[in-house]
Amino acid sequence: MDVMPEMFRPHLEGCVTEGLALARRPTVMVVRVRRHLARRERVVMLSKTCLYGAVGAVLLSTAAHAGLNFGPGFEVTFTGGNETMSGQASSLGSMTYLGNNIYHTGGFAAVSVGYLEWDALIDPDPFINGTFSITNTSTSTQTFTVNFTLDSSVQFAQSLMNGAFSGTLTDANGDGFASIGRTNGSAGFYSAFIDGNLVRSLGSSAYSYSGAAFGSSQVGPESFDPTTGPALNTTIGLQFRFTLSAGDSVSFASLFNVVDVPAPGALALLGAAGRFGSRRRR
Repeated sequence: MDVMPEMFRPHLEGCVTEGLALARRPTVMVVRVRRHLARRERVVMLSKTCLYGAVGAVLLSTAAHAGLNFGPGFEVTFTGGNETMSGQASSLGSMTYLGNNIYHTGGFAAVSVGYLEWDALIDPDPFINGTFSITNTSTSTQTFTVNFTLDSSVQFAQSLMNGAFSGTLTDANGDGFASIGRTNGSAGFYSAFIDGNLVRSLGSSAYSYSGAAFGSSQVGPESFDPTTGPALNTTIGLQFRFTLSAGDSVSFASLFNVVDVPAPGALALLGAAGRFGSRRRR
């Protein structure tokens, strides 16, 4: 099922091509640590290539959607007003295996005051890279929360992590105004989690639009560069929690990526392997 709004499609092809090219890059098993550095390179490239600029979504062609409905544990929880809808992404929407440990998921969830649409690429090794939009269908400002929780297939004694978001706020009811802001007591409306513990927040500023009917304005972008994080044992997660003005909508492209930190001895081995390769080429 193709669930992504048409407004996002002009922004997709470059992001998808770049993201999948990086994710599918062959691994040269000279030593296992090559995989670590390939992932660390992807941390920077995915965030700066796919999220900066006007990234609207990660959406594949209709043919790519046709696949098997299974995959890693990826729970989606959507709360608006006093209602919550929660479940595995493969049950609420779809989950398609693309190869090389990459899955595509998309779906829809609704409560009485609004609805959520999401579309993402995930890897249980682990990263979450995708988009979602929320529309407030009520006549008053509402607080919305969306949580994406991914089961990790790996464990790290120490992690390296980075994340980012970029968004668009839209005056969907045509009254010439729209606003989004963080809720009381929160550090920002973007929150990243490892094993259920908050590790980083972004989006502490409020954003608003005022102008012609049905206009829009940019939210962010904001990011944090690769930085040392805690051990990873079970899950990574993203939470967005914010207030949204009546009748309006907001869409976000977001990223959270976690990799392990190679031991110094492994880096030395990789350097030796590189020097060996250079001698052979000469």
